[in-house]
Amino acid sequence: PILEAYHLWIDNGWEDCALGVTAVTSLMRVHQVLAKRADQVLAPIDLTFSRYELLIRLYFHDGGSQPLSQLGKQLQIHQTSITSLVDKLEAQGLIRRTPHPTDRRSTIAQITPAGRALTSKAIELLNAELYRDLGLTGDEARLLIGLLMKMRLSWNDIENLAGWEPFEV
Repeated sequence: PILEAYHLWIDNGWEDCALGVTAVTSLMRVHQVLAKRADQVLAPIDLTFSRYELLIRLYFHDGGSQPLSQLGKQLQIHQTSITSLVDKLEAQGLIRRTPHPTDRRSTIAQITPAGRALTSKAIELLNAELYRDLGLTGDEARLLIGLLMKMRLSWNDIENLAGWEPFEV
């Protein structure tokens, strides 16, 4: 379907957009494949990649806790989705909610010892079964990261490429 879209754009006189439609649809397909693979890797420990992403923010954050609103901003998801993720993780005993010490309107998510242990296991699984082999060489992975960062910069998703020097295009 992606190659077909490329040819359809060419055939319909949109040559200037044919590479764009091919790149966008290819990236979207890779996202779908990676999301499915990550969920498959994490399924044996009863996690999804979305829940893992929230846990990893707490796991590496000093003190293991953050306000729900801050987690939503970091993960770039709506507050309703954060609430749903927290509900599921709390039901699993992986995090707990606590009142914010200075802001009555805010709630803190705190990773539990069980959450730490499961996050550690999730890191091991993803390292072994996904992150270690993306089907790219190291240089290809660096190039890909650099290209994606360049795209994000052009759409103001990031402010600058400072710190990303190993991945420059």
